[in-house]
Amino acid sequence: MADTQRWGRPGRAVATGTAHAARSPLVRLRKWLGGSYAPYFYVAPFFVVFFAFFAYPVAYSFYVSLQHWSGVGPMRSVGLGNYTFVLSDSLWWDAVKTTGLLWLLVIPPGMLLSLIIAVVWNRPRFRGRNAALVMYILPTVVSIVAASEIFRILYDPTSGPINVVLSGLHLPTIPFLTNVPWARVGLALVRLWESVGLGALFFSAALQNISPELFEAAMVDGCGPVRQFFSITLPLLAGTVLFLTVVGTLYIFSLFAEPQLIMSNGGPDNGTVTVGLYLFQMMQGLDFGTASAVSFLMTLLMMVISIALFVGARRWTRA
Repeated sequence: MADTQRWGRPGRAVATGTAHAARSPLVRLRKWLGGSYAPYFYVAPFFVVFFAFFAYPVAYSFYVSLQHWSGVGPMRSVGLGNYTFVLSDSLWWDAVKTTGLLWLLVIPPGMLLSLIIAVVWNRPRFRGRNAALVMYILPTVVSIVAASEIFRILYDPTSGPINVVLSGLHLPTIPFLTNVPWARVGLALVRLWESVGLGALFFSAALQNISPELFEAAMVDGCGPVRQFFSITLPLLAGTVLFLTVVGTLYIFSLFAEPQLIMSNGGPDNGTVTVGLYLFQMMQGLDFGTASAVSFLMTLLMMVISIALFVGARRWTRA
């Protein structure tokens, strides 16, 4: 104490200031974060983008789904009225039915065709593999608008090439644009044309990852090609099948451009209105509250289907 007074050093004041700095919020925060801010600055851009472009839009969309809003002017709260309206609308359930029928017409046949093409591609003596690959991958890079216009011309009941050829062969024409069942078949053919090549590419990559030793061992045990396919190839492709099924299901539920452009906004008689086109029509009518409610119902429906597919795939692989 004498030394402190001799040299004029405020010892007690310095000690008090140091203790206060140790207890400051920034120091305690840095200590709680592990002593460095740097890692959190590195991960901060992800969270900024996540909250700005995902979390906030989803929360705001849910808020809008509880309102009656045309995009301008004040909102009017309607509670769950938008959800009640959608679930009581017969056109919504018709759209769900149409989407389910398109799923049955596209996913199972498309999966089978993709697998057959992939097996043919992987044959050692298959010639023209690169040319065939380009032909089947080309639809995935073609604009949906351009493809829809091409198929609309092909499906034309009077001057379309398909019906012109059928008429020249004295065969009945196909009313793709005027008959509801045929219109759904026409949409399914468009989606098959768009997706089969990409599915074959995924199956081809998965087949190349299967070890040839498994087939050699199966041949030694007396397994024929059919038994090898169902006992070795198909179980090892379960992950690819699940992936393509989930992706295809999500696409079918969001399908709106093809029925809107080819079938003139879901015609004939709203027979090709899908869930995605139903949402698009609500947005066209500036009914953003109902459109937001439809988007959440679509999300819930796709989540349930995806979970069911994952559970089914797990049971299949364990069997």
